[in-house]
Amino acid sequence: VTEPVESMALQVPRALAVSVLALGLDFGIYALCILVGMPALLAALIGYLAGGVLQYVLCSVWVFSTSLKNDALGFVAFSVLSLVGLAITEVVILVVHDWAGIHPYPAKLAAVGLAFSWNFLSRKYLLFRAA
Repeated sequence: VTEPVESMALQVPRALAVSVLALGLDFGIYALCILVGMPALLAALIGYLAGGVLQYVLCSVWVFSTSLKNDALGFVAFSVLSLVGLAITEVVILVVHDWAGIHPYPAKLAAVGLAFSWNFLSRKYLLFRAA
């Protein structure tokens, strides 16, 4: 139960669980930043980055069985792939909140599914794949 796995059937629910934890951190920081008057795009950036660090650690030790040989290089690669997820998040918030005028919380939630899909698939097939 605590060891990483190779089967996608087991990786997807684990990745979802990790994403829920990272999203909790991400959204908590996002909400706190919004409450103190920070612009939604900046709040989304800060929250996303904090959640990304948590997600990297948990994906490395629990979700994917193929660990990276160089943790520093692995974190950089993970972060570069996560930048696409961040771009997805930022564009959705820009369109839904800034342009359409919808509250920032639903705007953030609208980005979650798209960003999760990108993040999981890019990590599975580009980062944590067997050599």
